[in-house]
Amino acid sequence: FSPSPEPSPSPEPLVGKMPRTLRGDLEPNEIPPEMLVPEGAAVTGHWFGFTDDGVVILVAWVEPSLDPVQLQLPHGFAVWRRRAAGSPWRPDLIERHDERDGVSGVDASSTDMTGDGSDDALLFVGLGGSGACGRWTLIDLRSLQRTFARKLCDGRVEPGPIGSPGLVISQLVFRAGDAHCCPSARRRTTLTWDG
Repeated sequence: FSPSPEPSPSPEPLVGKMPRTLRGDLEPNEIPPEMLVPEGAAVTGHWFGFTDDGVVILVAWVEPSLDPVQLQLPHGFAVWRRRAAGSPWRPDLIERHDERDGVSGVDASSTDMTGDGSDDALLFVGLGGSGACGRWTLIDLRSLQRTFARKLCDGRVEPGPIGSPGLVISQLVFRAGDAHCCPSARRRTTLTWDG
């Protein structure tokens, strides 16, 4: 991830060209998410984040494959921001994965997980497998800095309880001889934000 006032560089195109700006004084809830993804892509989710700098739009998508026999499809995620009322919307962060990355999907949630009064994005990039493996990343939506990253199988990461900034990691625990269907225990770890 690389924060910058301009859209972050990304190889173009995977399939369709990523829009670099959206003109017009539209409010976040007035923007069709299909306008925020590469040409030919299908939106798989979109969310709003509320920061000191205003509202940001988070959007995830899947793209058609250039290879008709390819089992994996290209996926992506972007954070769109408007600098001031009347200025164009621009993607401040773009993350695209081609077929070789093995991504099965991208999901996100947004809330204040660092206790600074601005929302953060908890991004999940699914890598598939029997353990629902994937990469979990916490992104500060003001600075676009990555503040937490973990690859995890047989588990998940969630925002901490309301009023308690942090993350909760739930993971299945397998002892020697446990079948994948039958873990011995579930470990729950709470991470609190200390700045």
